[in-house]
Amino acid sequence: MARRAPRSLELDSFLPYRLVSLSQRISQALSSIYREEFGVSVPEWRILANLAEKGELSPSEIAAQTSMDRARVTRGIKDLRAKRCLLKRRDAADQRAYRLRLSPAGEALYRKIVPLALAWEESLLASLEDGEHRELMRALDKLAQRLEQQD
Repeated sequence: MARRAPRSLELDSFLPYRLVSLSQRISQALSSIYREEFGVSVPEWRILANLAEKGELSPSEIAAQTSMDRARVTRGIKDLRAKRCLLKRRDAADQRAYRLRLSPAGEALYRKIVPLALAWEESLLASLEDGEHRELMRALDKLAQRLEQQD
């Protein structure tokens, strides 16, 4: 079988570039809601949302869940602790490690942001035609499954 010559790389049609670019634009646009109204950064929001959904997590688990590097997670945790949004406890299995969960103040902050974030998402998704959102989510799931198979 003859090998095809490699096609040239065009960023406008290169999936990794397009997804990262779009993801960053979406994240920045959404962040204006919680940054301006609540003084919450993107890393802080990601930490809040993951703890609200998953319960108690270690900083390493947060880094893995959010795809943020350890330094950004550490800074976000520090800032959220200063705002009294997190509770910290030693990990029973490893006394050097600790686990985090939302404090009542963190839960209240999360509950204030969620309706605004969902309304923002709904406004963005309004640009899609019927069924396109479902198809987009299905395509993203397929790509995620493919990547999991490669790990």
